[in-house]
Amino acid sequence: MRNSWIIIFLLLRSIVFANEESLIENYMEELEDVDDETYVDVEQMADEITELLSNGIELNSVDESFLKKLPMLGQNAINGILRHRESYRRFYSIYELKNCDGINETELDFLKQYAYISDCDSVKRDDSFNQIHASLTSFAGRIYPDKSGYKKDVKNPYLGNPWQTYLKLKVTAGSKMFMNFSMEEDAGERFFSTNNGITDYTSASIELRNIKMIDKIIVGDYHVSFGQGLVMGGYNLGKSNCINGEILSYEGITRHSSTSEYGYLRGCGTMISPTKRLQINSFFSHQKIDANLSDSSSINSFKTDGFHRTDGELAKRKNAEREMYGGNIKWKEKKWSIGITGVYYKYNHLLTPNSQPYNIFRTRNRADNYNASVDYKIKVRNVQLCGEYAKSADGGFATVNHARIHANSRMSFSLVQRLYTPDYNADFSNAFGENSRNQNERGMFIGADLLPYPHIHIRGYIDVYRFDWLKYQVNEPSVGSDCMATIEIGLGYNRKLTAKYRKHTKSLTDNNSHVFEKEMHIWRLTYKNERRTTINYKTIVEANKLFGWGYVAAQDLSLSRRNKRANISIRYAYFNAAEYQNRIYLSEKDVTGYFSMPVFYGEGHHVGVTAQWKITPRLQIYAKYSGLFYTDGREQIGSQTNEIIDGNKSTQIRFTMVFSM
Repeated sequence: MRNSWIIIFLLLRSIVFANEESLIENYMEELEDVDDETYVDVEQMADEITELLSNGIELNSVDESFLKKLPMLGQNAINGILRHRESYRRFYSIYELKNCDGINETELDFLKQYAYISDCDSVKRDDSFNQIHASLTSFAGRIYPDKSGYKKDVKNPYLGNPWQTYLKLKVTAGSKMFMNFSMEEDAGERFFSTNNGITDYTSASIELRNIKMIDKIIVGDYHVSFGQGLVMGGYNLGKSNCINGEILSYEGITRHSSTSEYGYLRGCGTMISPTKRLQINSFFSHQKIDANLSDSSSINSFKTDGFHRTDGELAKRKNAEREMYGGNIKWKEKKWSIGITGVYYKYNHLLTPNSQPYNIFRTRNRADNYNASVDYKIKVRNVQLCGEYAKSADGGFATVNHARIHANSRMSFSLVQRLYTPDYNADFSNAFGENSRNQNERGMFIGADLLPYPHIHIRGYIDVYRFDWLKYQVNEPSVGSDCMATIEIGLGYNRKLTAKYRKHTKSLTDNNSHVFEKEMHIWRLTYKNERRTTINYKTIVEANKLFGWGYVAAQDLSLSRRNKRANISIRYAYFNAAEYQNRIYLSEKDVTGYFSMPVFYGEGHHVGVTAQWKITPRLQIYAKYSGLFYTDGREQIGSQTNEIIDGNKSTQIRFTMVFSM
């Protein structure tokens, strides 16, 4: 441990660094409150946002739909930009953003980085095929010491080596053509272990845009999201973003560009606009998927972790097939829009989920399913309404309705009502809700976003919900609630103090099968100093209480050379959460393309060091060291047989190289 601190000290003495946290890293804090079962492909989300911002935000031509795709901007800020443009016909300088009502300091700082005016700035969108750009990203990482699964004497050993690797290639031709190719091997997976490729996972897609009335056509791997996500949902941005934004920030068909092996479709999709008001989306997919099959070759459940490290996991690899097709038709007017979505999917095996009381309403004894929905959006003065009503082949239905009320430029409210019946089954939904599945839930969400003074930003919500049928490990209908309040205080010179409180009430079952309600309280205090000079820092203190107490104190330090060619970020954290129920998630900076959210439980220390070196304008190298040191007397880390690490220390290293052409 002492040697580690000496190395850090020498790094600080040898070079002075500065850090500018990326937009996604700031947004990762919002995902710390997301339920463990909720799937969020942060890598995919980061790729989409990076692509949106690659050519900047032209203030005089950008439309509302583009701005809504950016989770960094709330609806108040979007309305402020549009109102200013309507009142004065155009922007003459980006400094006019200071006069737009509803834009807080964080949003203004973001817009200063990416907004421009085409008449005044040299940055312009390039629509030609001639301007070809490409980037190649390679990644390698591993954990020390080796987990027990790599030992030769274990019952079901890992077949590969401890290194996780991937390779990603992206090619663009102006704003007309996009292509990406990915190859990935998880730690423990073996090269040449499959019959259809060198690596365990391979993904590719090509996209063409704006060819006459064809807005977009994608061949390969892609994602689909329509309406409010009751039939086809993309990434759900969580309750915090819903306070002053969309439930789902993106609708349509997008390329799959991440290394995630779950949640995408494989085939082709098109987006066509025969007229300015009419938009037609259609897609087809046929792919092999991982599944847990019964002795009769029916599907008990789907395997979604993407790991194929042992003989048992390899036996489940792509052992089922799914065919799927559907589409969406949307009619858009200036103040309202309406859409119809339909999707049909069929498996090559019968669906027979494990027969348990809590899941008796799941689709079973059939190999296909369909979902259909109607969605709407209405804007009346300062009130915006949107919602969706959906049905499934089982006869179940679901509905979600969202109202945003903008009382004035500094005050807005959100209300979300949802009702998902226990027999509503939609394998690809990802709408607003407490559960990871939009099933067996009803509730009401009320949120508020306030800017009482220029440097004070207050946000909060109250969400109450009920489950009319049983849940996993809850053997009777139950209720719950979730409330959160956050206040951000700007202290000038890019310094900010944030205080956050959250109370989450949920039902649990004791050893005697009795259901009871338990409240979890979470307090967090964050201080940021982001002066955009050579030294920035952030301090985080968090505590929670459920059955016992858990807390963490973390200090971040970011240093950079004045020419921005090299920077380093350091985190030290002390944590004490004796019970797993009191575990704490804390996102931290990592190598590009990799997003860390370590979970802390037990007692110990955490040290993380991330460095970036821009060797040439086209070549960048990233490196990350992360160490966990437990002081609670444990002799091993982890509980799953193959994942156990002997001792009380664990170290991770990661390297990324990005070459641009």
